[in-house]
Amino acid sequence: MQGLLTYLRNELPTLVIQVPVILIVITIHEYFHAWTAWKLGDTTPVETGRLSLNPLRHLDPFGTIALLLFHVGWARPVMIDFGALRHPRRDTVLVALAGPLSNFATALVAYGVLLLVRASPTLASGLAYVVVLLRTLVEFSIALGVFNLLPIPPLDGSKAFFALFFHRPERLLYDRAVDLYGTIVLLGLLWFGVINGIMSRVLGFIFNSLLRL
Repeated sequence: MQGLLTYLRNELPTLVIQVPVILIVITIHEYFHAWTAWKLGDTTPVETGRLSLNPLRHLDPFGTIALLLFHVGWARPVMIDFGALRHPRRDTVLVALAGPLSNFATALVAYGVLLLVRASPTLASGLAYVVVLLRTLVEFSIALGVFNLLPIPPLDGSKAFFALFFHRPERLLYDRAVDLYGTIVLLGLLWFGVINGIMSRVLGFIFNSLLRL
């Protein structure tokens, strides 16, 4: 118990920034999966309560803790009925990409607000917490969006990949074994630093481009 209190005391400044950012990023990501599926004909997100901006509807407790501690975590996946979509193959791609694209849009909006705040040194000084929050929101949003585009189950990129290149994608989309084996592969690639290397290069390019702007 004492160790936990010490950890919380030491990490409190970081948690004060990261917790609201994680809530925002995950909620937006999952909401737009649900919203896109609903707009394309699937009522499952509405029936399961996922068409909501309430973070509690989307958070997975263990996934959120893992994200805070290890910067790799997960949310509760939005259930989608492949057969209910008006154009199943095309719409599956759109639903899968809606989450990452919403993160990139969030990053752009946050970055625009950050530039406006930092344009005034007085304002930036008075809103120091907001500046750090916005910067972290940009970083987390881009990182989550890029990470989810990887074509490895159960990430969003795999769902788009299956829908685009497999004749019967629903067999893979609904197969829990595919997600299980994909998760094992994903954890292995993370453990050996393969994904870290890819992410660092891609994110480095993006962040350097934003700095030049």
